[in-house]
Amino acid sequence: MLDRLLYRAKQFWFAMSARMNEENRSFVHQYLNIKEAALFFSLPDYEQKHGVVVAKRMMREAADMKTIDKRKLVRLGLLHDIGKTAIRLTILSKSLLVIIHRAIPPLYELFAKLGKDEKSRKFFRRFYVHKHHGAIGADILKKINEQSDIINEVLSHDRPCTSHDMYMRLLDKVDSTY
Repeated sequence: MLDRLLYRAKQFWFAMSARMNEENRSFVHQYLNIKEAALFFSLPDYEQKHGVVVAKRMMREAADMKTIDKRKLVRLGLLHDIGKTAIRLTILSKSLLVIIHRAIPPLYELFAKLGKDEKSRKFFRRFYVHKHHGAIGADILKKINEQSDIINEVLSHDRPCTSHDMYMRLLDKVDSTY
């Protein structure tokens, strides 16, 4: 319990201090086209930084894997949370969502259900987007004609990882990093 609390405190501190620098932006532009980069850069800084950290860690984890397409891997790391562009979450509102999700799961589920309609109250919509950002991201990526393999992997991102797909297993392994 204490180690989980410490982990969340570190994650919160990362989000509070996360800043995208020119090196990070250049890294993103190396792998994403103009439409993808525009979506990516519409995320809050802390989500952008998280995407860059995830993509780079996935690259390191896969360094010795000969059958992995490194470009696809990085693109997946950068785009996996793109569904979060559907609603702007501050660090504090995201923290509240995480706390309610962990402490009172039935309330989290109820609020997410109440936020399904795009015209729902913003309070409930945040829960829905937080819970279903993978599916939302897949829809967003379809609209810009993203590759189907990336779309399918982003769609699967919300679900517990049971995949034998190496890309999804790598994403699942490093996604909780800050």
